[in-house]
Amino acid sequence: MIVRALCFFIMLILLAACNKQNETYDKVYFDFDSLINVQVNVLANAKSTLTKSVSLDGKIDQSSHATDSTLVAQELDVFRQLDLINKPLYRNTYEVTDGEKDTQSNLIVRRYKAKTPAPIAFVTFYYHNDFTQIKKIESVYQETNSLYATKRQLQLEFDDSTGIIMLSKYRMTGSQKMILSDSVKFTIEASFMASH
Repeated sequence: MIVRALCFFIMLILLAACNKQNETYDKVYFDFDSLINVQVNVLANAKSTLTKSVSLDGKIDQSSHATDSTLVAQELDVFRQLDLINKPLYRNTYEVTDGEKDTQSNLIVRRYKAKTPAPIAFVTFYYHNDFTQIKKIESVYQETNSLYATKRQLQLEFDDSTGIIMLSKYRMTGSQKMILSDSVKFTIEASFMASH
């Protein structure tokens, strides 16, 4: 039962994450599609292992898999939703601040914060010295339509100890309420370990 519910729930997330590949627009803030494409290649080439824990209303399912580009692309597809900030509709929605020191680490913070209501209220980048050395990305994505309402807190963490910036962990927490059903709370945590 838990496996069936889990599969259904993950399918809903993947369907919600689908983006139109033929849609083109300028990436005025940050190119999330390129970031995900690069990480798919890096993780697949590193022959990484994915260790994943999914908690759905308190029930936990854990798994570990050798990765390939198809699996990594499916895992990271939901983070492509962050590219919504670049769509023409939201072109002047975000206020950008940069150069702030993070109080919890030695990292520098760049923040895109919505000045008006938007599905993505903010995106925060934590980086070391130069913006190309991104260590962490945090955001919140909310969507409401006639079928469901969802809110997801998203976090990506990167490691560059091998000289290449590689995704090491991601975390997604939130809730989803389908029409005529109870709200479902979930947490997905995953880590990638390179084999070489």
